[in-house]
Amino acid sequence: MRLKFAVLRLVATLAITGAASASLFAADRQLLNAWAVGDEVKLAPGVNPAIVKDYFPSFYDYLDIVLFHPTAGYYSSGRVDFSQHYRTFPIALAPSFGNMVAEQMFQMWDGMRKAGSLGPTEKFTIAEFGAGNGAMAESVLDYIDHQAATNRDPRWRAFKEQAVYACYDRSPALSEIQRNRNARFGARFEARQGDATNPGATIARGSLKGVILSNELPDCFSVYKVILDEDGVAELAFTVPSVPKPAWTKIERALPAAVRQLIIKDDQAIHDRLFTGKNGKNTTGDRDRVYLSRASFSAILGAFNASDNYEADVKLLQFQELYVPTTVVPEVAEHFRQYAHAYAYSLIKSGKGIVTYINLGEGKFIQGAGAALKAGYVITIDYGSNWEGILAQEYDHLRMYGPGSSQSHADPYHLPTLNDMTTDVNFSHVAAEGKSVGLQPLYFGPQHSLQVGTPIQIDEPPAGRGETAEDAFDFQQWAGLFYSWEVYKVLIQQKDKTDPSYQYRGVPAEPLTITEGELSPAERKRLEEVEKKLGR
Repeated sequence: MRLKFAVLRLVATLAITGAASASLFAADRQLLNAWAVGDEVKLAPGVNPAIVKDYFPSFYDYLDIVLFHPTAGYYSSGRVDFSQHYRTFPIALAPSFGNMVAEQMFQMWDGMRKAGSLGPTEKFTIAEFGAGNGAMAESVLDYIDHQAATNRDPRWRAFKEQAVYACYDRSPALSEIQRNRNARFGARFEARQGDATNPGATIARGSLKGVILSNELPDCFSVYKVILDEDGVAELAFTVPSVPKPAWTKIERALPAAVRQLIIKDDQAIHDRLFTGKNGKNTTGDRDRVYLSRASFSAILGAFNASDNYEADVKLLQFQELYVPTTVVPEVAEHFRQYAHAYAYSLIKSGKGIVTYINLGEGKFIQGAGAALKAGYVITIDYGSNWEGILAQEYDHLRMYGPGSSQSHADPYHLPTLNDMTTDVNFSHVAAEGKSVGLQPLYFGPQHSLQVGTPIQIDEPPAGRGETAEDAFDFQQWAGLFYSWEVYKVLIQQKDKTDPSYQYRGVPAEPLTITEGELSPAERKRLEEVEKKLGR
């Protein structure tokens, strides 16, 4: 669980200029959450919106750069702070949280042994993607060792003999932390490089028997930002980075020559190709900023990172947003075609449009996980909801942790690379995508269901915790949040032919499909029209 939520209000303040294209600015759209739209700019009339992706980063690209830039990214640079910026349950409730997960995996292992889908000499692999600082692995392996040594049930000793734990992480810095933390487990633990949105690159198809585990992973994937208006018109956000001319004058000479030349070249191309009309007039209404392309934005971050004034330099950057049809990115357009009914129903029931975030990575992750499994389970623990919760706007679905987390609404452009940014997981989407690779959803519900059927108690701090009054209070506070924060969910999926008798012993499950209420004839007609438009 991330401890701090939500950030700066983004309100569209530009008026429509005479040169603006026909589409509306956010202030003129009927949106439930118009505050989520940034300061907008428009292309010059007649410009093909498809060329935008040749210059500016999509919102997806922007997130990927600021979180995972090779040297300056929040995660890859080591700026991530698991104490001050955010904490997760495996850390805050250590070791109890990991112990609950170990108990659940023991039941899965036992069922596979009884069903014959796991032989007595085969390895039961626990593959955790996005393992953070390795706290979950430590708690799980310690608990298995303790049970094998003290529990009279001989199955725990057999479980220990078969269980191996592998962490996969995109960040080399985090992999090293995981490796050092769990070195004492020897060959039973390994930290590996791996991108969770492409598990097949590191795990061969059908090669794994066991559990693929993640805790607060899909929420970290980069997402596309989309405006859906009430009629089903979908527009995709591109981020427009720039440096104000006065700031550019100050920093230009300090930049490496190659970076400076790239910025100047791409800025001129952006003005000429995107913002200059047929009459030669610049339609942004100014030349008081230097625009950064996707490549030059990444380059300037790298240059800033090599200086001694990184935070001050990053504050010089400004950001706007540019919206184009989703057809510019075909896989986003395909997503709306595939799930047109869910989006259309939400729009009809709300009567307004929405700003929403499309996490294609969560689908790629679950498809890769299902393909990697020959037999076993996927346990996905994260904050999020089903279709209805994700498309509702009672609260922000974009979250920030770090220096930018104290604002009223999340501002993804505040101190880029110095904050973590996440979005709520659409578990309905995850479950639907998993079915294509033989994963059947067994349970979806609150995270605290992990405790059901286990001997793990968190009413009091466990051994090793609570040695100080401060630590005891901290543990008990997080124990209360474990029970009360319903936004934290768990999804259990089983690979086909794993164990026909296994059942997850959770509290009552929540629906993964939209529960449609009665629609009037007029609403039904509108639903068909909007669904058709989204499905084109």
